[in-house]
Amino acid sequence: MEQSAVTQSFGRCSVNPKFLDRFYEIFLASSPAIAPMFRNTDFAKQKVALRSGLTLMMMYNEGNKVGQQGLDRIGQSHNRQHLKIDPSLYTYWIDSLIKTVKECDPKCDAALEAEWRTALKKGAKHIADQF
Repeated sequence: MEQSAVTQSFGRCSVNPKFLDRFYEIFLASSPAIAPMFRNTDFAKQKVALRSGLTLMMMYNEGNKVGQQGLDRIGQSHNRQHLKIDPSLYTYWIDSLIKTVKECDPKCDAALEAEWRTALKKGAKHIADQF
């Protein structure tokens, strides 16, 4: 099965050594509510978790059951009983990731940005539905 344009773009972003760090720079500055949530975060571990979560999101977007199961686990860990991540904050996460992709993928154009946005909204909705 051929990879989606978003998955291919994620691959291009992933080889950029600044991708994950740049995402967190943008994301932590995107809302005053976000930075305090990461106050005691081990960012080396967090970046591994982000890469894994994005991989699961790409899989989910392509209809892969393992991707869905992975997003189910993320949804459970982020729900009101655990990390208590307010679903309204996913908008900042998506916007920050889109800004990062635009910086890190030289092939990112308006059409690819729209595909990214659709894929991220789909995955974020699946996670937020478990809140």
